[in-house]
Amino acid sequence: MPRILLIRHGEALKKPSISDPALTPLGEEQSRQLAKNLSSEPPVSLISSPMQRARQTAEPLAEAWQQPVAIEPLVTEIPSPLDLPASQRGPWIRGLLDKEWHQLEPHQQEWRAEIIAYLQGLQSDTAIFCHFMVINSVVAKIREDSRIRQFRPDYTSITELSLDEHGLRLVRLGRCRDSQIR
Repeated sequence: MPRILLIRHGEALKKPSISDPALTPLGEEQSRQLAKNLSSEPPVSLISSPMQRARQTAEPLAEAWQQPVAIEPLVTEIPSPLDLPASQRGPWIRGLLDKEWHQLEPHQQEWRAEIIAYLQGLQSDTAIFCHFMVINSVVAKIREDSRIRQFRPDYTSITELSLDEHGLRLVRLGRCRDSQIR
């Protein structure tokens, strides 16, 4: 029964003009603290979104465990509407939070289905460094809840899942963030 840890990336720069922001100094510290907290646990496979902030969050733990991080494009950010300018992505994401999954475009529905299928195919314990919307999409699917926002995972919080013959199970939600998404 694989254990799956969905880890939200650390705090990233918030500049609408940057489509793939790096971690802030606080985000780097959050990543180091996460690695310190997990370094005494038995190592598991490490997977990361291709986005810079997720990869940078994974690096300290990869160093502590002396193992590589595999990049998996399926666990990246939710795709924007096809005609959305990059400068409008932040407001678009905030607008999604009060919607339901069935209201999204077909390519976004496919993104979600591919994430679920990927997770269901894991064979070993795995930590996945990913994003707010990835985590919420998985939690909503497990709960069979159509709402997009299930909770507000904090930076470097760990949402734990298990996988058995019946599918994905939610073991525990990650630490919640009190403030609004910006």
